[in-house]
Amino acid sequence: MERLLKSWVEVGSGSRNLPGLEKMLSMLCEAFTVLEAKMEIVPLQPQELLQPDGSLVSIPLGRALSVSKRPNAPLRVLLSIHYDTVYDADHPFRTWEILGENTMRGPGAADAKGGLLVLLKSLEALEQTPWAANLGWEVILGPDEEVGSSGSAPLLVKASARNHLGLIFEPSRSDGTLVSARKGSGVYSLLARGKAAHAGRNPHEGRNAIDAVAYFIVELHNLLEQRRGVVLNVAHVQGGGPANVVPDLTFCRFNVRTETPEDRQRVDSDIVLAAETIGRERGVSMELHRDSQRPPKVLDGRTVKLMDLMTGCGKELGMPMQWGSSGGASDGNILAAAGLPTLDSLGVRGGNLHSSEEYVMLDSLVERAKLTSLFLMKLASGEIRWPPGVD
Repeated sequence: MERLLKSWVEVGSGSRNLPGLEKMLSMLCEAFTVLEAKMEIVPLQPQELLQPDGSLVSIPLGRALSVSKRPNAPLRVLLSIHYDTVYDADHPFRTWEILGENTMRGPGAADAKGGLLVLLKSLEALEQTPWAANLGWEVILGPDEEVGSSGSAPLLVKASARNHLGLIFEPSRSDGTLVSARKGSGVYSLLARGKAAHAGRNPHEGRNAIDAVAYFIVELHNLLEQRRGVVLNVAHVQGGGPANVVPDLTFCRFNVRTETPEDRQRVDSDIVLAAETIGRERGVSMELHRDSQRPPKVLDGRTVKLMDLMTGCGKELGMPMQWGSSGGASDGNILAAAGLPTLDSLGVRGGNLHSSEEYVMLDSLVERAKLTSLFLMKLASGEIRWPPGVD
């Protein structure tokens, strides 16, 4: 597993690096052939993104990989994780390094190429058992999770309707804590169009787009700070030019995270209201674009039951299981919102994600593969009954 992980980590598969994604996809196709399952490469719709110049651009995405076996089995499991990373083609963090006896640093080592390995090896183990014929499974590996999963989301939603439960292989925390609930994440772009004018001769005839965006940001903070558990991050502001010209175009991109579907709807309404109000007061047009939206992953009774069942598997293996909520979103948010009870963060133990210090705990490769393998074997053998109450 370590050798295979090293080879995957050396492939730069940033979300926008299409040649790197294609190379990684080819390696995944080769690795998953051992499962002797139906395999399909699925093109994704481009992502529509508002640009600082006001244009709406279609950004091409990589291709997803779908692998499935026994789709007509009475019990079916959806397993999913992404193979893209946050590291662009020109990022200096490009290869792996062994640190001590149990740690490997590398781009995507934990998030989520280690999880890809755990998923693959868990299914390999299941397929070698006499109970495998009782369990159908479907794998979806996406190339765009780190940029919001806009292309993969339709595949995940459709797959949710065909399966009875979902497993997501995002990394757990370094201490092994798994994710129970996740906040939802919405990424928005805002374009303010004002009117240029001479800053000294006739500034009153201009409409300052930078001022308008500044007022919008302050208003948004004032509105959202009233909502418990809501996090606002203004990540990018661009606009303006010479100091003697009233700027007529300003761009802003921001991220909002919410804990409940109700909060998500209220916050979206707050954002729309703030844009309309500030635009009217400052005399500028405000164009709001929703770049990506992932609903909150909230706990329900079925998910709690799944957590209890997985905790029992961990206990048998001598792995005490702890669960905790997370502010980060994943494709598990999409599955849960589609109505599929889903366990998240079944991948490796690791840390420093999205940085040049990202690492994986190497012993967790086998540890987590054992955990998911046991869970799948219990489902297939009937030792675990699902849905709850089924005889």
